[in-house]
Amino acid sequence: MKNSMFLLFSLAALSSFALGEESSTQIIQYRGIRPTDPGGREGLRNPERGWRIETLIADRDAVEVKEPSSHLKHVMPPEFSDQYWILDAERYEPDGLTVAQTYCYLTNSLDTPISAEKLADLQKSLDDVRARGLKALLRFAYERDMSREKGPTLDTILGHMEQLAPVIQKNADIIYVLQAGFVGAWGEWHSSGKGLEQDHKALEAVVSKLLEILPNDRMTQVRVPKYKRWVLNDVPLDAYRVLTAENAHDGSPAARIGFHNDGFLAYNSCGGTWTEAPLFSQPGNPEFDFMTRESPFVPVDGELYWSDIGGKIDGLRAAIRMRLHHYTTFSIAHSYSEREGSMFSIDDWIKTPISSAQVLEATLPLSNGYFEDAQGNEVSRTQFEYIRDHLGYRIELQKAILPREIATANRLDVKIEFINRGFSTFHNPRPVFLVLIDDGRCAAEIPLRDVDPRTWQPYAPGDESYAPLTHTIQASLDLPQGLAPKWYMLGLWMPDASEAIRTNPNYAVRVANGNVPWWRDSKGHYGANVLGAVHVVK
Repeated sequence: MKNSMFLLFSLAALSSFALGEESSTQIIQYRGIRPTDPGGREGLRNPERGWRIETLIADRDAVEVKEPSSHLKHVMPPEFSDQYWILDAERYEPDGLTVAQTYCYLTNSLDTPISAEKLADLQKSLDDVRARGLKALLRFAYERDMSREKGPTLDTILGHMEQLAPVIQKNADIIYVLQAGFVGAWGEWHSSGKGLEQDHKALEAVVSKLLEILPNDRMTQVRVPKYKRWVLNDVPLDAYRVLTAENAHDGSPAARIGFHNDGFLAYNSCGGTWTEAPLFSQPGNPEFDFMTRESPFVPVDGELYWSDIGGKIDGLRAAIRMRLHHYTTFSIAHSYSEREGSMFSIDDWIKTPISSAQVLEATLPLSNGYFEDAQGNEVSRTQFEYIRDHLGYRIELQKAILPREIATANRLDVKIEFINRGFSTFHNPRPVFLVLIDDGRCAAEIPLRDVDPRTWQPYAPGDESYAPLTHTIQASLDLPQGLAPKWYMLGLWMPDASEAIRTNPNYAVRVANGNVPWWRDSKGHYGANVLGAVHVVK
């Protein structure tokens, strides 16, 4: 209680200093996170974005875990256990990790229904994801290599999807994206035992069933951008259209298919993502430009090749591509010694400095104070830090205009300005609230019904100058009836859309500001960004 009261009156004093005691309105200025702030060199933990680990789940069929993280070798028993990925995820908590790419292999069910035991194992793994405040980037597959020795028929896949539907729907709130998968090696739609990747109607049937199973506001991803057009151009979907800001969130099939580039910057084709000569993975190739146009509106995931196959990847070059194609998540497993045991590209990113001058020259997002100490002196960052901090969204408040004092019969008028400094925006629905905080509890939740974080683009899609956009939340709201006259902290609360995890702070959005406190109630619930203090009077 003492800490809450001290914070409240500190905020009140700060705004009084800014405008003077007689003003009825306060303008509060915010700054970004400096590397010298407490925790300023750690990752900001935010849901559905950032680095992600890669793991098997529900895989007791595996006799031995293939390629466990290097730091877990000789520590864990050889057979599969969820503890492999749980310990891996915990290791990356300082980097703000909130997403796990989870592979569920159905290899032992090529000619039979999925067993009840397998479905129970899948539910247990997803329960573990939920218990740790994470989300799953989920993929189902059958074939663990490119041998083409055996694979499922389309009828088998569709039958298994029917079996999986109840588990997927029960856990949709902690499934960030359900990747298309199912067909070919690692579910990447190539090298399949039955050649299904060559049958566009079969691929379309898989995606159509996925979109049917998922809630209408959830998404899938395909390995190669042109696959999206393949599956949308014929029946049963017959739904291809160009995405724009106006139709991006209308629940149509075109609006629900994003991309996962599993050969990021490998060779000249990005590991087979763009095979069209002569430009391959460069602007001017229509297939490359297709992803450039679509990526602002759909989730994009990526990973390097294992062991730097295809060559070393420079971190600055990687950041520029991630900015262009709006990457939301990226693997921290591939080409990294923590997973592979030898030094590769991500190890170089950790050692290689990046400066504000380099960021400005590349027209990359530059957060306020990101390269400065409290005295304004330049502080170097690393390529690893920069990529980690800018994957997905990064909401940086600029200022808020709030009432200093408000009568219970009057309306609460607020204006909040902010910039999304990330590479991408939000992709799943997310409500936004103002909360009034009193003595360690939330006294009132006030929904901002016309605010949609999915529209908070870092720059205008198609703008080749990448000029950052300033977004504004402006509202005039009724105070809840029966609100006691007293001082309150006013918070910006951006929780998950699911009621089941609504008050879990692990799923709430934290702004990238060094002078905005992060508040949870006395039970550890909510997770709100404290904007300032307001005095409610009769």
